[in-house]
Amino acid sequence: MIRDVLVNSMLYPPALKALKYDSSFAIRGISYDRETGWLFKLDSNYNIAMDTIHYGREPLRDLEDVFALHGGPHLAPHYVKNHLYQLNDMYSVPEATLLADIIQYFSDNDISFHPRYLAEDIRAAGEYIHKGDGISASPLHATIMNNIGDYLNRAPELLHILESLKREGKRLFLLTNSGYKYVDTVLSYMFDTSDWRDVFDVAIVSARKPGWYLSHRPFRLVPTKSGARTTSVQPWELVDRFEDGQVYSGGNLASFTSITGYADRSVLYVGDHVYSDLRDPTIQKGWFTGAIISELKHELSVGQSAEYLRYVRYIQLIEKTLKLSQQETRSQSFVQLAANDKETFRLMLEAGRMERRRMRWKLRDLYNPHFGSVFRTSKNASLFSTKVQAYSNLYTADVANLGAYPSDYVFYPKRKTQAHECQIPDVDDLLDQILKV
Repeated sequence: MIRDVLVNSMLYPPALKALKYDSSFAIRGISYDRETGWLFKLDSNYNIAMDTIHYGREPLRDLEDVFALHGGPHLAPHYVKNHLYQLNDMYSVPEATLLADIIQYFSDNDISFHPRYLAEDIRAAGEYIHKGDGISASPLHATIMNNIGDYLNRAPELLHILESLKREGKRLFLLTNSGYKYVDTVLSYMFDTSDWRDVFDVAIVSARKPGWYLSHRPFRLVPTKSGARTTSVQPWELVDRFEDGQVYSGGNLASFTSITGYADRSVLYVGDHVYSDLRDPTIQKGWFTGAIISELKHELSVGQSAEYLRYVRYIQLIEKTLKLSQQETRSQSFVQLAANDKETFRLMLEAGRMERRRMRWKLRDLYNPHFGSVFRTSKNASLFSTKVQAYSNLYTADVANLGAYPSDYVFYPKRKTQAHECQIPDVDDLLDQILKV
C-alpha cells in the first residue's frame, strides 16, 4: 500500500509497482541512516554491527566507508538523534524492506536521490495509509475490516483471560490510537461478541499516543451503537467521569489517573511499541509495563535448537583457546622461541580469530541472514533489546501467555552477572547436585 501511494501520488517511477514484499529481509529494531541510505543494527552502546550494513538489498561492500565517515563503528549520540530513523515497530519492517528495494532500484538504474527524502516520503505514505483523512476509516483499517479473516485470528483465550481477571476484581482498560469503528470491528471479531465493551471498565480510542501521556486534551464520549444499546451525545460535552459500557476518545494521562484513581504502581500496561506504548508510562507514572514482541517465538525456537547450541559451544571453545594462547605469549619459553616460530604462532591466533568470526556469522544467519537476532549483536544486546528492557518489566510473544499464571504471580528476574563478578552456577545445576546427594 505504501508503494502504491509513492507511485500514484508522489511521482515515484511506475516500475516500482512490480516490487513485491519480501517478509524475510528485514527485522524490527534496525536503523536507517538518512544521510547514507544504509540499513544496519546498533548495539546497546551505539556501535554498528558491521556484518549487518546494507545499501539497498546488498551488504555494504567496502566497510572502509564506515571508518571514513565515523572513524570506526561507533556513532555519536548526536548523529543517532539527528540522522538515524529507528525502525522499532512491526509496521516499520515492511518500510525497511521498501527502503532497501527502492534504493536498489535507484542504484541499478543510476537514478539520483537523497536518502533523507526517500525516508520522509515513505513515512508520509505510511502515515496516510494508517490515518487517512482523520475522519473516515484509514485505507489500512478499511482493508483489514473488509477482509478481516485474512488478517486476524479469533482470540477466545484472550477473552477468557480478561474475563477471569475481571471476576477476580481487577479493573481493565483499553487504550489505543485506533478509531472506534475499527476497534469495534476487530474486537467483535476476535472475541466473537459485540459486547466486548463489557470486558473493560474504561475503553479509550483515538488516543494519539505517545502525545497522550503529556497532552492536555480532554476526553470525549464516543457515539456508539451495539445491539439495542445506543449512546447519543454531542461531541463537545464535558467528560469528568467514566461510565460502564461507554467508549471515550482522546484525553490524557493526567486526567485518566485523576478520574480513575488508578495508583501508579498498581497498574500493568501492556503494549507492542517501545516508544508509543511503554516509555512514557514508565517515566511519567512509574507504571509496570509489559511488551508484546511476537518475534520471540522465532528467537526462542532458534536459541533452543541443537545447531545454535553447537555453534555457541564451539565459539566459547575457540575463545577459551585464544585466551590461553595469548597468556602463553607472556611465558619465558615463548620469549625464547625463534622469530619464525613466533610468526607461526601469530598466524595460528589470527586463524582462530577468523574462525570465530565465521561462526558468529553462522549464528547471525540462523536468526536472519541480513540482520541477525532482534535482541542481540554478536556479543552485546541490540539497541532495541536495551530499550525493551529499560521500559518494560516483562515481555512476551503473546499477551495470552499470561493466562498460564495466576493473577497474583510474581515474576523474579534472573540475576545478571557483571563482567567483574565471579560466575555463579545456575540454580538448576545446584538443585541437580543437591538431588543427587
